[in-house]
Amino acid sequence: MYILGISGHKRNAAAALIKDGTPVSAFEEEKLVRNKSIGVAQCGGLPYESISYCLSQAGIGIEDVDYVACDFKPRRLLIRQKKFSRNFVEPFPGAEDYNAASLNEYHDRMNTLQLIKRLISGHSKKVTVDHQLAHAAGTFYHSGFDRAAILILSGKGDYISLSVGVGEGNKVNLHTRIEFPQSLGWIYSQMTEYLGYQPECDEHKTQWLSTTGEPEFLGAFEDLIQIDKKGMPRIDLSYFDLSFQRTDVFSEKFYQIFGDRLRRKNQRFVNGMMKFQRNGESAAFTDRQVSNLLHQSYCRNLAHSLQQRLEQIVLAHVEKIRQKERTDSLCLGGGVACNNLLISRLERESGFQHVFASPAAGNSGNSLGAGLFLYHNQLGRGKPESLKHVFLGPEYMDMEVKPIFDNCKLKYRYLATEEKLTEDVVKLISEGAIVAWFQGRAEFGSRSLGGRSILANPMLEYSKENLNLYLKHQESWRPFAVSIPEDQALSFFENCSPISRFLLTVSRVRNDKRHLIPSAWFSNGMARVHLVNQKTSPLYWRLLTRFGEKTGIPILVNTSFNLFGEPIVCTPRDAVRSFYCSGIDALVINRFLIEK
Repeated sequence: MYILGISGHKRNAAAALIKDGTPVSAFEEEKLVRNKSIGVAQCGGLPYESISYCLSQAGIGIEDVDYVACDFKPRRLLIRQKKFSRNFVEPFPGAEDYNAASLNEYHDRMNTLQLIKRLISGHSKKVTVDHQLAHAAGTFYHSGFDRAAILILSGKGDYISLSVGVGEGNKVNLHTRIEFPQSLGWIYSQMTEYLGYQPECDEHKTQWLSTTGEPEFLGAFEDLIQIDKKGMPRIDLSYFDLSFQRTDVFSEKFYQIFGDRLRRKNQRFVNGMMKFQRNGESAAFTDRQVSNLLHQSYCRNLAHSLQQRLEQIVLAHVEKIRQKERTDSLCLGGGVACNNLLISRLERESGFQHVFASPAAGNSGNSLGAGLFLYHNQLGRGKPESLKHVFLGPEYMDMEVKPIFDNCKLKYRYLATEEKLTEDVVKLISEGAIVAWFQGRAEFGSRSLGGRSILANPMLEYSKENLNLYLKHQESWRPFAVSIPEDQALSFFENCSPISRFLLTVSRVRNDKRHLIPSAWFSNGMARVHLVNQKTSPLYWRLLTRFGEKTGIPILVNTSFNLFGEPIVCTPRDAVRSFYCSGIDALVINRFLIEK
């Protein structure tokens, strides 16, 4: 049985193909059309390119698909939007614009359903899956747990911001929901915008900025976000203006408590600089301007206080969940579950022995979640299998790579064996070169795990600076992941979690190892550790092992292979373009090697 999953109507469109309960392929539309965060509504009503890829990967046509599952129910969303409008919008001017936008969104989603109907032409059945249930299925069915509590933390999405439930066997049930605007994710996004970043996109920047600050505003956030007697988060909405009377979502009370040092004048400046930089104009200049502003202690402390309060609230909430559900396993989903610092703290302090989060916890992952929910929960088929890897994207053979190099008149070497390949790449990196590594199938999700990666030497102090300032053109405090063979991790890092295979949490470098790998850690020894499994990533594992044999350190700095503001590369042509538009020293695609 084939099930095609589709998700990401407003942002992060994706498609996935599931065969008899096992993911065959899954990929984001943004990586194929080269338009970051593009949603279904912006790409013609369906993620056509990712659908085409998924079908071609399996060698089937749309007529071979039994079901098409999408992660939204338009009428339910419209009802929730109307409820929000009655409670917060209608008493004020501007309600007409909000209601018109809601109707337009409903029309767009209904149009997508009509396009699906036209696409399948009676060969398949169309099924709509609740957005939150798709999140829940995407995390529980991939966890490998027999029974687990489920917590979904979203922003605004389908106007449900928090859901709690249980997964057991092949069934998922959500019994508690909180509606927008009582949303931890939405507050985090609004504070991200206040700091000058792009909401619903750059929350990871706020997270990492928080590691450089102090809890100066924690008391204020404790008043803004509270916990009720049932352990549910409760937000004081007097800090916000939800009436749509003004473009500023924050109320005067917010500025009285938190200060107005980043009020709209500064925010417009920063947003303008970021937009200017994303367009590729004078990137170094704008990076300096933005960095100077964001490095103020005010911004660092604001981000730190926000992150601390988020962790406190979620910890208190999951303690209530653990007491009620009586299970030692927790599954996390929704956009907030992309927060590595939060997941790490839950692993340490929540009382749950096992914590799992979906590697694609946001909208794109719902393409898999919707399909898996249909297969296991609604059709009652099969026993869920734990997710072993996320290499579900396209792969390119040598016969597809060589014509691109020849067409671009590139000088390259073709290395006869994988042993020779790893030997030459190890030599380059050990001598300080930055190497782009393009191997096998691309990763599904926002993290590069050795399929589409940029690699550097963690023993060199300037590796992090070179990557941040001269290659990525981003803030100097942004940390990078480090990859290490799974069987050697505990020699260098403390308490490496199993979900570090997907780069979902943080660890700490052992005190006696920190001086050996200065570019591998940040903020008092924290590190974003990526555990590499020999079975799922054999060539990357050999590269790391060979680097360890040569240097004594089986670790490489690993960051995503993309230019600033662009999606991760997908095709060899994307890789060549990014290579020559950046400061990368060498490019490896399969066994082809290009050096500058």
